[in-house]
Amino acid sequence: MSAPINKRLLACASLVREGARLADVGTDHGYLPIYLLSEGRIERAVLSDINRGPLAKAEENVREADLTTRVKLVLSDGARELDGEGITDYTVCGMGGELIAEIIDKAPHLKCEDLNLILQPMSKPEALRAYLYSNGFSIDRELFVTDEGKHYVCILAHYSGKNANISPEEAYFGKREFYETAPTESAEAYFRTKLESLTRVIVGKRRGGESIDLEEKLVRELKNRLNLKD
Repeated sequence: MSAPINKRLLACASLVREGARLADVGTDHGYLPIYLLSEGRIERAVLSDINRGPLAKAEENVREADLTTRVKLVLSDGARELDGEGITDYTVCGMGGELIAEIIDKAPHLKCEDLNLILQPMSKPEALRAYLYSNGFSIDRELFVTDEGKHYVCILAHYSGKNANISPEEAYFGKREFYETAPTESAEAYFRTKLESLTRVIVGKRRGGESIDLEEKLVRELKNRLNLKD
């Protein structure tokens, strides 16, 4: 039995390497690693969560999928307890960007060039991108996906040891080349949603007499990516 899996998690799954030994941090129900194991995509998986309840639910789902011999369940605060497990790929999905950055920061063993980090922030992707670049990580790819009318970004990163300062535009929207080399309907929808949100923020800040310099700069970048005229 394969796990039920939505389009958001499928996009994350597509970034996991074939034959990987996967750690799914904050696994919740364990759907992502169960899917990858059932499809023969990965060798084995470590499922971790900070709370016993979600881990127990994941364990139940693993048993139902008949995958207990290929799965280890670990009660862990983020990825802290996962060093030494022989993991090649980490997925950290369905959390805020700031929390994902905190999880990475608390696990120094993730600063390894051979590891792939597949990250899916539900909010504040700009905080996550800024953290990654300023702490020696590089972003290799970004995928945009639409799931039940909502738009998400999935980030593939690894440790390069090279710190970098990035522009506000790149922090908020990722490298332009990720969009330009593989434009998709989901990417366009994602950026249009961001444009609508920023436009509302500008209206509100203008009414309150607040500075809108950053928001105007971000709007210009979005219109440029979407080939929209002012």
